[in-house]
Amino acid sequence: MMAFPRHGFVLLAMPKCASTSLEAALAPYAELVIDRPPGLKHLGASGFGRRIAPRLAADGHERDSYELVTMFRDPVRWLESWWRYRARPESLRHKPGADSSEMSFDEFARRYVDGDPDAPTPRGRPGQFLTIDDVVEVDRVLAVERPEAWQPWFRSRLGEDVAFERRNVSPPADPELADGTRAALVDFFAPEYDVWSRLQETGQWAGARGTRLVVPPRAR
Repeated sequence: MMAFPRHGFVLLAMPKCASTSLEAALAPYAELVIDRPPGLKHLGASGFGRRIAPRLAADGHERDSYELVTMFRDPVRWLESWWRYRARPESLRHKPGADSSEMSFDEFARRYVDGDPDAPTPRGRPGQFLTIDDVVEVDRVLAVERPEAWQPWFRSRLGEDVAFERRNVSPPADPELADGTRAALVDFFAPEYDVWSRLQETGQWAGARGTRLVVPPRAR
């Protein structure tokens, strides 16, 4: 998480959404950077509201004085990124037992949808990251896959010609999904695809705050 209240925004670091690259490029301009531990670095809207917003308010930056921003990506690609990441040998040093190297993406996806507690799948989902009580709390959502939209936005806000590089890239893979598994994922990720659909025209969704995004009860 990085805060730029003098530039009018705070960036929440959704996991698997270019957070490492963004931190490398933007941290020098930030007034507050929380890069560890992961539970704080990747605070979602709810955690931000409880832990960071009061701190900013105490410094004279009330919530409505800045935009709360996050990146977003196709939810199936988001899950695929987790599968690839947890197949990397170095990731096992930080989370023993979270090994997907011998698991197909199809199995990984099915166990994620089923909520298997023993699977090396991520906990939670992108929709939860954005919401408090099923209502979107972030003001602006930017599509990771559309750098032509978000790079100029950050540069404009900072007034600097910021250079962005790709970092922390997982190994290449060409995963396959059975038709039934893909259909189950699309159904499971219905709230996320609602968000995703709003990004297709311009690569960003401004004015997102206050939109109801109903996340199914089986979300973890």
